[in-house]
Amino acid sequence: MSPTDLDAVLALQQRCYGVGFLERREAFAAKLAVTEGLDCCWMARRSASDGGVPLAYAVSLPVCDATLPALDALHCEPSASPTLLYLHDMAVAPEARSLGLAGRLLSRLADRARTLGLARLGLVAVQGSMPYWQRQGFAEPAEISAGLSAKLASFGAEARFLVRDQ
Repeated sequence: MSPTDLDAVLALQQRCYGVGFLERREAFAAKLAVTEGLDCCWMARRSASDGGVPLAYAVSLPVCDATLPALDALHCEPSASPTLLYLHDMAVAPEARSLGLAGRLLSRLADRARTLGLARLGLVAVQGSMPYWQRQGFAEPAEISAGLSAKLASFGAEARFLVRDQ
């Protein structure tokens, strides 16, 4: 994913998330900037012969509790000592949900975490997605720091922070 993909990201985001979860262009740009050169943000497209239409994306960042961004954060800090690869956002176009893109993006995320030397994945489950993520091996950690709890609140009362060991 590159800054030239942000229009496609925003369009997919709008199709997949409720109004309370929509992030601004600047928030995505901040995440891309902090992960530049780390290969942590990806787009899945139809083949060039099918027009190269964007079908899915994943935005992830190597973070620790202190650097995990809140929803729609306009500034992201790089983590000097990341503890996990955080899947901040993944969206799959409704017409592409039978293509296995979510599973492939999650597999790429796990591979990238291993390459970066990170033993855990993390994410925030929203919009009733917790059962899906639990089927993928994610669970709520025993404890969440006060700082992480404050950021989690930006995702709404029903949001849950989940982790998975690699």
